[in-house]
Amino acid sequence: MADNQQSKRELQGQEGLSPLFDIMLEGVVVRDGAGRITACNRTAQQIYGLSAAELEGHTPENLPVDFLNEDGSSCPPDQHPAMVTLRTGLPQRGVVMGIAHPGRDPVWIQVNSQPIADSAGRISSVITSFADITPIKRAEDALRASEARNRTLAEAIAQSGCSVIITDSAGCIEYVNPACCKAYGYSEEELIGARPSIFKSGETTDAEYAGLWRTILAGETWRGEMSNRSRDGRLIREAVSVSPVRDESGEVRHFVALKEDITQLREDERRRHELFERVARLERMELVATLAGGIAHDFNNVLAAILGYSQLAATQLKQDGGGARALKYIDEIRAAGQRARELIQQLLSFRRGGAVQPGSAALAAIGREAVGLLRATLPDTLAVVADIDAGLPRLAVDPAHLHQIMMNLLINARDAIAGIGTIRLTARRVSIGDAQRCDSCGHEFRGEYVAITVTDVGVGIAPEHREKLFEPFFTTKDVGQGTGMGLAVVHTMTHLYDGHVRVESEPGKGTAVQVVLPARLLQEGAAA
Repeated sequence: MADNQQSKRELQGQEGLSPLFDIMLEGVVVRDGAGRITACNRTAQQIYGLSAAELEGHTPENLPVDFLNEDGSSCPPDQHPAMVTLRTGLPQRGVVMGIAHPGRDPVWIQVNSQPIADSAGRISSVITSFADITPIKRAEDALRASEARNRTLAEAIAQSGCSVIITDSAGCIEYVNPACCKAYGYSEEELIGARPSIFKSGETTDAEYAGLWRTILAGETWRGEMSNRSRDGRLIREAVSVSPVRDESGEVRHFVALKEDITQLREDERRRHELFERVARLERMELVATLAGGIAHDFNNVLAAILGYSQLAATQLKQDGGGARALKYIDEIRAAGQRARELIQQLLSFRRGGAVQPGSAALAAIGREAVGLLRATLPDTLAVVADIDAGLPRLAVDPAHLHQIMMNLLINARDAIAGIGTIRLTARRVSIGDAQRCDSCGHEFRGEYVAITVTDVGVGIAPEHREKLFEPFFTTKDVGQGTGMGLAVVHTMTHLYDGHVRVESEPGKGTAVQVVLPARLLQEGAAA
């Protein structure tokens, strides 16, 4: 009876406070000792989204809403702060929880619960007050999500394989990622505060830099390729993107540069281009060789008739006492025919590579013979010198091929000198340790070789002509002074024996052409 009277007095007191409850900005709910709602103010009804009739008489367990913990997980009814206070007698402060209606976003509240004791000191009820913190909670969640995104972005930039550089609006570096430091060989401390010009290679023009700045200062993104240089002087070819970064007002405050090292890509492209060019050149040479071979056989027959009949005509004129002028004309015809026959022989040699005859060649003897033949054609202003290692054994090659190689190189050297000069023919054994590339076939080679080199002090070879040197019929000589077959024949004869050709030349300072034949062709024990 006493308890009922006490409850009535509490309810009457609460009813007297009802006007005060309703003007409070916080929600207030009073629960009895069993956790049932006995009173609630208007703010509590608004926050819950339920009327007083839907709230009163209900415990957290049978309310038509779900409760959530701060992390979004489900909150059991017995963990509601009011129920914890009733169970423990301890007040709860600042508990964040959510009120969830089906199909609606949760309302987030911050709850305080305070126990109310009766005259005997027993917990007879509990009062909870709470404020709607949904906007704050959403802002915190958004902030946490933004921070998570920023952390992810920072980690992605830090771990990116591309170099990332962020500068202020004046172009001073404020951030570099580890990939940038690794690519250029600088520490982060050395780059912060510096300017991107620290990477300049000297190969990017001022006009290109000016175009970059015009683009990014106009608020647009610049994309292109640049050659930069690392700390140790290594040249780096990069694909670069530079973008402006604006603040909330649209003002450009920073620039971000993304750089990808494409040095190897460009090198691979260059090598592929060289390979395609070599294949195309070889295909052209094969086509010309096929055509030349077909023409040469027929033309050789015509020349045989020209030379034969001119010989008969000369003999007949001499017997008949013909005039000296007519004999001179016939001699010129025979000389021209002989030159044409030599050209045909070159064409046939180029077509089939010559018939490889078993045997051996005395390099020194063939060299002396070739030099002697050339010396007979030289003016007084030119000299030819042979410097052949006398200790070289004989070579297992066709002597005719070796003679053709030497004569073609010597004749080219002679024609390259316009004035006073010396032509030098050398031959010696060499060891090639570092890989070198053949200028006629493009393959790399190294090892033990016999090197035959002809050096002149002539006009040299222009850079634009180097790619065509070994093509048949290509010549830089005046009309009538060259057939363009010399180096094409050298290429063919040399590669019959797995040899290679190297050309070193500087315009105005002369040329050195070196033919290398594998040392395995040396016939050890066979005197030269």
